[in-house]
Amino acid sequence: MEMREYLDTVSGQIRNKKAKQAVEEEMRRHIEDQAQALAQSGMEPEEALSEAVRQMGNPVEVGIEMDRIHRPRNNWKLLGGVAVLSLLGLLVQYHCIYRFGPRELAFVRMGEEAFARQCVLRLMGLAVMTFLYLCDYTIFSRYGKLIGFVFLGAVALACGLDLIPVLNGGHSYIKTIMYLFIPIYGGILYSYRARAYRGIVCAVLWLAAAAYVAFYLIGGGIGITVNVIAVCSLMLAMALFKNWYKVRHRFAPVLVIGGLWLVTCILTVMGMQEYQLMRLKVMLKPAYGQAKGFQSAVTREILGRLNLVGGMQTGAPGLEGTPMRLLPGAQYDYVILQAASTWGALAAVLIALLLALLLLYLFFMVKGQNNQLGQMIGYGSVLVLALETAGNLLYNMGFVLLSTAGLPFFSYGRCHTLAVYGLLGILLSIYRYRNLIWEKAENREDRDGGVLASLGRYRIRIERTDG
Repeated sequence: MEMREYLDTVSGQIRNKKAKQAVEEEMRRHIEDQAQALAQSGMEPEEALSEAVRQMGNPVEVGIEMDRIHRPRNNWKLLGGVAVLSLLGLLVQYHCIYRFGPRELAFVRMGEEAFARQCVLRLMGLAVMTFLYLCDYTIFSRYGKLIGFVFLGAVALACGLDLIPVLNGGHSYIKTIMYLFIPIYGGILYSYRARAYRGIVCAVLWLAAAAYVAFYLIGGGIGITVNVIAVCSLMLAMALFKNWYKVRHRFAPVLVIGGLWLVTCILTVMGMQEYQLMRLKVMLKPAYGQAKGFQSAVTREILGRLNLVGGMQTGAPGLEGTPMRLLPGAQYDYVILQAASTWGALAAVLIALLLALLLLYLFFMVKGQNNQLGQMIGYGSVLVLALETAGNLLYNMGFVLLSTAGLPFFSYGRCHTLAVYGLLGILLSIYRYRNLIWEKAENREDRDGGVLASLGRYRIRIERTDG
């Protein structure tokens, strides 16, 4: 059988177009290299090519096996978990907050349409998640720089034209949109592989541009900005330790990350508003916080009155004595404490455990990803969700933080809801295409251990033996 006929037969069994092209290309290279090795051992070129094709095995069986392996995978467990948490989040919000009606909610300026609006936002978030889930996440490596430019430009334009309301000296309503820069940055880091110091400098400049947009154009929510910069810095460190940029200096990751953190700390302090400086003083000096930490003191007072089951010890009717009456922005920052005030501390613990289980599942899902781009984007997305969840839980336990974005699935919010579901959609896409992403070395002479390419769980390897 001729090579062209063999490849056509193999590819004819594969239904996925992307897999078909990649498998055909790698098999062609494998056959050519094997034929060259056979020719060097003394066979005629045509005979060597025929023998190399024969050694590949039955083309129909090979094609069927490649089709079985290389097709999109749906993670029904994760999809089911997201659906359950989405419904549970709406249940908690309705029963603990919205069911009391606009008269009771007048304290927090929420009308009777607030729950309906949150339901619409949840559906919009699910739509964004579904769209990104069906998209091939490798678009972030192929067009990462263009996407990053458009993303940061759009945010800067929206802030510059004051299209977003100003709150506490910043455009805080869109602060969580910067979470979506994390997967974009993962693709940008990947696109600069093997560029040596030029790649590192470009990666740092992209991070500086994101920091400028977040610190000075968006403004508010400095704690959220610090989380984003911290995660991006760790992603850059991961790329340096993996030697993506072919820089062998063993101290390069430490020097680069140390410099980034120094600059981040300086920008954080320089960009703080008066209330944020006050929070920083409370964090650094607990004794000072006893007098000035209003929210922390109220939070701990509420915690002290919680029952394990059945709400609060005072048994105050309605919202009286709960975070919705005593703490500003409770629907954003203190939903889990509000749930504990309604149902008891055990309910809050169960919610926290469910979120922890989801994060652990996401971590191990990403860990099982063979593609380096998928791991980079996946780890960054999971880490920022973990930081957000941990920060909000600490906030609800009375610890003072610079700011919190809210609790995934449970907090009210526009950009926050869309950003969380957007990250989940990207994580689902990483799982969906785990066996459809081929990672090739930069050149054919310098492959990892002679491996030409990875085909999902399989590798094509060429080894020459003498004798």
